[in-house]
Amino acid sequence: MGSKIKRRIGEILIEDGLLTKAQLEEALAAQKEKGGLVGKILIEKKFVDEESLLSALGKQFKIPYLSLKSYSINPDMSEMLKSNFCHENMIVAFDCDPKKVYVAVADPLNDAAIEKVRTLTGRIPQVFLSRMSEVLNAIYFIYHEAPEA
Repeated sequence: MGSKIKRRIGEILIEDGLLTKAQLEEALAAQKEKGGLVGKILIEKKFVDEESLLSALGKQFKIPYLSLKSYSINPDMSEMLKSNFCHENMIVAFDCDPKKVYVAVADPLNDAAIEKVRTLTGRIPQVFLSRMSEVLNAIYFIYHEAPEA
């Protein structure tokens, strides 16, 4: 998915009216000085919130953003993927149909994990970008809290 990047995250946030050019320049200066991801710097400086950043990242990578906390997670998904795989890759299958498996990822650049989902499930992964905390909560729900059938 790395090849899909057409626009920079700062440009998207400015276009969406969520960031000013001055704020972006300040964040880029901090990145040049200390390193790190510009998105993380924007959040640390409270220029944008995590949800706005994720929505912009979704636009950047052409992956829709989905808030898992507002989605009813299918508890039967524990049969699809192993817990360890989900934890290691920050990915969770939260629903499926006969042809697709719906997965949420915290890292939109993890192509290998998405391809592995296709191999493990025999279904086409429909990928959504979600907060890391929500992916972890969904993993916990599916593998530790879901009622057994």
